[in-house]
Amino acid sequence: MGFVLTFTIFGSLFNIAAYYHLLGAVLVLFFLGLKDDILVLSAKSKFIVQLIVSLLLVLSSNLTISSLYGVFGIYEIGSLSAIAITTFVFVLIINSYNLIDGIDGLAGTIALCFLTVSSVLFYNSNSITLCVISIILMGSVMAFLQYNFSIKKKIFMGDTGSMIVGFLISFLLVNILNLKELNLVFFSYQTNPVLLIALLFYPLLDTARIFFVRLIILKKSPFSADKNHIHHKLLSLGFKHYQISLFVGVATLILAFLSLLIVNETIYFQLFSIIFIGILLFFTPVILHKMKSFKFNFLKDGILLFLILLSMGVMQSCASKKDVLYFQDGTDANIINTRIGDQKIESNDILAVKIYSIDPEVSKIYNIDLLEGSVGVSNLETMKLKGYLVSDEGSIIMPVLGKVVVNDKTTAMLEAFLKEKLIVEGHLKEPIVSVRILNSKITILGEVRSPGTFTFVEKNLTLLQALGLAGDLTISGKRQDVLLIRNENNRKTIYHLDLTSRDWMSTDLYYIKQNDVIVVNPNNAKIKSSGIIGNPGTLIAIISFLLTGFLLIKN
Repeated sequence: MGFVLTFTIFGSLFNIAAYYHLLGAVLVLFFLGLKDDILVLSAKSKFIVQLIVSLLLVLSSNLTISSLYGVFGIYEIGSLSAIAITTFVFVLIINSYNLIDGIDGLAGTIALCFLTVSSVLFYNSNSITLCVISIILMGSVMAFLQYNFSIKKKIFMGDTGSMIVGFLISFLLVNILNLKELNLVFFSYQTNPVLLIALLFYPLLDTARIFFVRLIILKKSPFSADKNHIHHKLLSLGFKHYQISLFVGVATLILAFLSLLIVNETIYFQLFSIIFIGILLFFTPVILHKMKSFKFNFLKDGILLFLILLSMGVMQSCASKKDVLYFQDGTDANIINTRIGDQKIESNDILAVKIYSIDPEVSKIYNIDLLEGSVGVSNLETMKLKGYLVSDEGSIIMPVLGKVVVNDKTTAMLEAFLKEKLIVEGHLKEPIVSVRILNSKITILGEVRSPGTFTFVEKNLTLLQALGLAGDLTISGKRQDVLLIRNENNRKTIYHLDLTSRDWMSTDLYYIKQNDVIVVNPNNAKIKSSGIIGNPGTLIAIISFLLTGFLLIKN
């Protein structure tokens, strides 16, 4: 009720009306959970309703997970597959969240961890409505926790609360996956599912463990109740409810923080690291308890320990400092400041030509006012629309001056030509002419944060500045062999640059020319880890991970 009332009140301030289908889904789940808490429904009935509600929301809102982010080498997926995967994620999270609601504070604490991060992400992406929804749900959960931890005035979440909160978390999760890259305080968050898996790792791990224990070991229905949850194991060790909730909350935030630290690694490295570290984190109390009575068996435990240590070493990045540091050839270097000459103007170039004189009113008729009525980021695009497009014949049409041939002239040559023309023909005295090419562009591909084609107006843009436009090289970029493809005398020339050295900075390769193409190839560490089983080391890591997980889950 707290969520619904606040949701509708804020509808007049924010664009919450676009999410009223969410309110309808929440109300259906509310009555489903209420009936289950009072009369007890079968797991099959609840599953069917959850499936229908999730599917209807996905179809009505067109909100889907449209990419696998490189898992199994797959990125974009079809619409039907996206709908099926999104619906499955909704149902999975609803039931995973429902299963962990076995002790006071646990479900609410995990929800608070997730909602705190989601609020920050939505705020940084300027998705204010979704941010407000996150904060509303956070406030409702905090109010619930006050009484959930209470001794005299206690309330429980039940299926009613757990299904609603799990459903809303699923909704926010899918919206986060549709965000673009965000610049947080210390991190650049590139949208991928690993951070979200880290935030929901405990309920997902507990669900996987319960299904494994019930189906494989106990040979019974996975929906039957028992005390095989992780929190039951912790209770048996003497931990109190609030201690377990606090431990799981802190471990969840640590895991989320670690996922941000490795956001630039391959998707496989991120997934295996988070799963491996997450299992160790959440089973730490159990491991410490068992170590008190632990007797080392060399044949059994020694091999397992060796595989664990080996996998941890293999799963780390194979790149060293020599692979990632720029300019490693000493602190002092004599760098000659070599500037490239102005490039010749070609057909389809867009020129900005400004003519000034002592009397601004007199020179005004020779100009197109490029910036009139435009501000901020739109300036450059407006200038392009109002600039002079060089025709196929290599000429432009200017006010008063008429047709001017500009082909094969540099910007400096054109400035001198126009200045002389204005003086000789008696147009202006002591004119000042400025010419710039507005659509100079470069293309940057490969292991950079934001590959693409970029336009620039600087006459002397450096290679380092160009890489800065693309967000710099990722940790996987091969700095010793960056390719620069340049058109010289109607021939394509490929240069190989070593960014770990300063030698190339004294050549004309230091400055970018129009239509240059920069290609950053992946380093050896990235190539080796490009497949899920790209090398023997990765195979050993997977085997040891499975062995470790099996023993921890079984015990």
